[in-house]
Amino acid sequence: MSLASLRARPSAIGLLVWSLVVCVRLGDLGDEATLAEVIVLFVVLVAVPRALLFTASEDMSPRTYANPTRLARIAGLAGLVAAVPALAPDLGPRAAAGLTAPWLLVCGFAALHGLLRLHVRRSLAPAELALDLALLLLPVAAVWLLVYRGDLVLGGFGGLAAVLTAGHFHAAGFGALVMVGLLGRGLGDLRDWTRPVYRLAAALLIFAFPLLAVGIGAGARPIELAGSGLYVLGLPLLAGLQLIAAVRLRDRPAWARVLLCVSSGALLLSTTLAGMFAAQGFYGAAVPILTMLRAHGLVNAIGFLGLGLLAWSGLHRATGPQPA
Repeated sequence: MSLASLRARPSAIGLLVWSLVVCVRLGDLGDEATLAEVIVLFVVLVAVPRALLFTASEDMSPRTYANPTRLARIAGLAGLVAAVPALAPDLGPRAAAGLTAPWLLVCGFAALHGLLRLHVRRSLAPAELALDLALLLLPVAAVWLLVYRGDLVLGGFGGLAAVLTAGHFHAAGFGALVMVGLLGRGLGDLRDWTRPVYRLAAALLIFAFPLLAVGIGAGARPIELAGSGLYVLGLPLLAGLQLIAAVRLRDRPAWARVLLCVSSGALLLSTTLAGMFAAQGFYGAAVPILTMLRAHGLVNAIGFLGLGLLAWSGLHRATGPQPA
């Protein structure tokens, strides 16, 4: 995977379309479900196509369906189709679901790509494992977006709950694990104290989302809090290690190192809000959902994930995966 391919930017058009969605729906962003959908679309249009470019493996033939550059381009196209219902909100649920279906299909191919990566590599190195697991979460994320768009109910969840679940799978699931993987590559094979700290952060974040999802889905508050607790522990570690990586990679572009620092700051802010929201059942520190979407969802998607992916595009110079 060359630096040139990382800078191919299949998400550039997606960013323009997302900006158009924001302009078209600006008057509706006070609605929780609409704002949540716009946040999800940022990940769909911008983050996923860019992240897929990092998933190349030296052990996989570039001629397969799992070619990451090809997959990123297809994801970009499917994301554009999935954005149409947001630009035309008067479409019925059936049409909106139909336009979201290609995104589900592409996410299915991305998951197969993740399984193939895991199979041919036969390694549990945390950086690459995090990327594999991130890819496996994408179809589930797409299913929940489809449920919301189709005005359906799945497992007792629909409407606002469905789009919030889609947001968590896209950002807290896929997005956070991608950033774990890229950080591991950035730290490389260093043997100092950062190595065990990174492994701890990776383990915490790999287990955090399954616990959170199971806890919310089953209505099991202790399991949900356990997942939230792992995030509250793991994400600050991730942010701190990103700052250390930005300092150590002195031979890389300054703009990318600055963006990685900004990404870390955004992550710390969004994690603080998430911790307050998770604890409100015990401590009464109620945080309105709309506030969470603005100060946690948007900051997490654009600040942490969007700027972080852009930063790693400039920071990664080496070809192929680097175990950590």
